Amino acid sequence: MKVGYPSMGSYTRLLSELSPHLGWELITPKITPQRTIELSGHYLNEMMCYPAKFTLGSFIECCKQGADHLLMFDSCGKCRLTTYWILQQRALNKLGFNATVHPIRLGLHTPGDIQAIDPSIPSWKAWHVFISFLRKALSLDTELYYDIPKETTLVRIGLVGEIFSVLEEQVNRNLIQKVEKMGALVHNSLPLSYFIFKGLYNRGWMKRRGMDRQTWLFAREQAHKYFPKEIGGHGNESIIHTIYYALNGFDGVIHVLPFGCMPESTIAPILDDISQDYNIPVMRLIFDVHTAEGGLDTRLEAFVDIMKRRKDGRKNKIKVSDGV
Repeated sequence: MKVGYPSMGSYTRLLSELSPHLGWELITPKITPQRTIELSGHYLNEMMCYPAKFTLGSFIECCKQGADHLLMFDSCGKCRLTTYWILQQRALNKLGFNATVHPIRLGLHTPGDIQAIDPSIPSWKAWHVFISFLRKALSLDTELYYDIPKETTLVRIGLVGEIFSVLEEQVNRNLIQKVEKMGALVHNSLPLSYFIFKGLYNRGWMKRRGMDRQTWLFAREQAHKYFPKEIGGHGNESIIHTIYYALNGFDGVIHVLPFGCMPESTIAPILDDISQDYNIPVMRLIFDVHTAEGGLDTRLEAFVDIMKRRKDGRKNKIKVSDGV
């Protein structure tokens, strides 16, 4: 079996490492952002979000490399991402590709979804592959995202938003690296391991490195007062973590979302209210086909500079009040 899958930032290579265990030839798409998007432009209208276009373009690239099976994420609750595999299958059929798109749910359903694709894989092996992937994801998150000290002279910025746009560097134009080069520390609220183990973290059965659980629980309680409903995707998490960052003394928050994202667009006014109520600046970055690199850099530089000035201003006030 030749199996393709969409790119998802640094996590893309984790799937390719599972090839010997599955007995599949795993095909990684050759991504050129503009070309990848152009490939899907004729089959998804302009109101579909960037991840829909990006993943379809990735699948077209995989099919051109000989893929006859494709894996698509299907684990975002009420978000319309769960329907994308249907639209992608229709688009690929129109293009004349004889490939099947398989929805994959991340969690306890994953081993069963693997066996549904390839019944020759025994249950124990499907579970072995799944557990191996989980371990690799946890290890990679430890490598990618360092703990941010509470006491530091550097600006501390929290990152919230739609998970694909947060994790796929080619969608967010290497956002985290850009901000870090400007002299800020970035805490990502949505590493892949949190997405997978969210239920365990929320129940306190697993501990998130670098996160204070009691503060997070209080933030979740306050978030429910702002928006007492599950909206799907990671909209609720964006509200919770924005409050969490404010309570933990972060200097600012960057809210990342693709154009047309229903959950993140819906909670955007809520984050504006939280910004006012908790006195924490929130900058919103909306990514789509026409996002200009130069404009993005200018906005980020201005935001980081403002955060530095605010931080220096607070330090000066503390010195004056202490009589220094």
